Amino acid sequence: MALQKLREHYQSINANEFQRLLKNRVMVVEKISAPTFYVRRVNDKFEYYKSSNGNPLTIIDRTIMSLYEVAIKHIQSLNPESKEELPSDYRFGFEYLPETNVSSIAYDKVPTNNLILTHVQHINESGKVKKTIIDPVIISKWAKVLDTQKQEVIFDGVLNQIQVDRLIKLLEMNDKEFSESFDYDIETEVETSFTKEIYKIFNPSSNSTVLQHDLEQEIEGLVLNFSEGKKITSFKLEDFTRTNINEIRESSHMYQIAIADILEHCIQYDFSKVQLKEETANQRYLELMSVVFNNYISKNASRYIGVNFDNAEFSNSSSFKLNTNFIKNENTLTHVSNEVLASLFKITIGTFRKKKNKATDIINDDMVAQLNKVVEMIDETVFIENTDENSIYDYNNFMMHNKIKTSVSLNEALNVKYGEQGKQPVNMFVGRFQPFTLGHAKVLEAIHKENGYPVVVLLVKSKNPKYKKGDEFSKPYDADLQIEMFNNVKKQYKFLKEIIIVPTGGIDTIFNAIRPKYEPVLWGTGTDRLKSYGYQVNNDSYRDQLNVRSDFGLFEIPRTDDNISATQVRNAMLDGDEKTFKKMTPKAIHGMYDTLKDRLEQSMGAVAESIQLDNSLMTFEQFINNQDI
Repeated sequence: MALQKLREHYQSINANEFQRLLKNRVMVVEKISAPTFYVRRVNDKFEYYKSSNGNPLTIIDRTIMSLYEVAIKHIQSLNPESKEELPSDYRFGFEYLPETNVSSIAYDKVPTNNLILTHVQHINESGKVKKTIIDPVIISKWAKVLDTQKQEVIFDGVLNQIQVDRLIKLLEMNDKEFSESFDYDIETEVETSFTKEIYKIFNPSSNSTVLQHDLEQEIEGLVLNFSEGKKITSFKLEDFTRTNINEIRESSHMYQIAIADILEHCIQYDFSKVQLKEETANQRYLELMSVVFNNYISKNASRYIGVNFDNAEFSNSSSFKLNTNFIKNENTLTHVSNEVLASLFKITIGTFRKKKNKATDIINDDMVAQLNKVVEMIDETVFIENTDENSIYDYNNFMMHNKIKTSVSLNEALNVKYGEQGKQPVNMFVGRFQPFTLGHAKVLEAIHKENGYPVVVLLVKSKNPKYKKGDEFSKPYDADLQIEMFNNVKKQYKFLKEIIIVPTGGIDTIFNAIRPKYEPVLWGTGTDRLKSYGYQVNNDSYRDQLNVRSDFGLFEIPRTDDNISATQVRNAMLDGDEKTFKKMTPKAIHGMYDTLKDRLEQSMGAVAESIQLDNSLMTFEQFINNQDI
């Protein structure tokens, strides 16, 4: 369940209702800024999890990064009596801090054996959570058995009137008052830190936090668990000025190029020639991808000399490095001793481990179908009838195994509605336009100047979009607003013909949408998508089925240092910098500044920070599992 912010809850209800809430028993604990870790004993083995609702960690997860190895090693080192004492219907949830630099908070210390036991889940036979236990007595007992730090209780009871008054006074502060009272960034005469203020409300005798030596230093916040009968309602009390939106990072340009290149290599690779010896599906997957990786590197290693994959800062920690313990191929081990190639191997095994349901910033719509085809070929190669219980293959994969060969051949057939070429020759460009920038205008003009044909813009909009964290910033504008922008811009740039919305970037989908009115001549694309689009454009079978013009082809638009990105424009609007906005956008949309700014701010504000009871850190989750590279 989502953990609400106490300040937002206070502002959303009337005073009497909030006072009634404060009359209930409340247990206050500190929220630690750290990844989560779960363990469950199953028969004589242990299952390890990185979240409360995910699947157990596999050797592939553990190879991609070393983060959880410290915790796993500790659990495995427990004495036999402690291990036997753990019931199979309990799953133990921890805050996990293997080293202080994996956290967004600069803590003074790490917890006992790097783990803080925060809750215990009582689960049924199918692994579903029946009840979550946070009782301090039970937590203390199991923390001792597991030889970890227990969750420290700051306050447990009913708040007195002095505590209530201090808490409400804090919640009533506006952002300006708050900043003037608790300023961490500049030297002021302020003597009370926010950490000290909230700790002293609930425990006046406190002199330190769970992982900080004093109360002057930053913490993630406190969690207030109110008991209302059998119901527990939890709220987070945090720095009110803490940003709700994680820093938006553009996907690494090099990531995109590397994945497109590896994908092309895999499409042409004969997986059937690899003889696998390992016994489980996950082991066989690592064995196979090691061979594929070695073959790729033997031909392309020079491309990666001096490459920087632009990893997030926290990923430079040793905890996020490649774990080589499960890699048995000696040539691969030699390659990954190089830091750049180690990153490339992580990308390789992370990319092809399972099918993708949708495009990402790194894997575009055109690459998804190709990637999934490669995954099917890999599945066929590593598939064995008796897989381990943590196998990447479920029942559906098993049932689909005999259909793989058929589906691969069928995927080559396009859905072609118009076999005749369209009436008017045009060039085309697929883009997001969030919003339209002078960079877009320069690109579209370059395509037009190549042959003099007008340009049709294709806007990819899924019928049933699934948004992920970050889309509130990167994709704030709907189709109606994008069409309005384009219609304005079209008046300024006469070479622009029309904007057409398509559900995917597949070549047959595009041709079905653009014909019979138009006939594509050049497909404009950046260098990052050259290979993925090239596979479609240069596929002889596709060209024959679509009956394309003989001169139909790609027009590469190299990325330069003076490119103006939509990200820059959106950041300018968030800063209220209309001058910069106008400097980076066509005159035709300058009059839309207020509308675009308001819509962006609405999009950002509509996404409340979602923090699970298990205290997962989304930044870590994205890097560990959800970046979907």
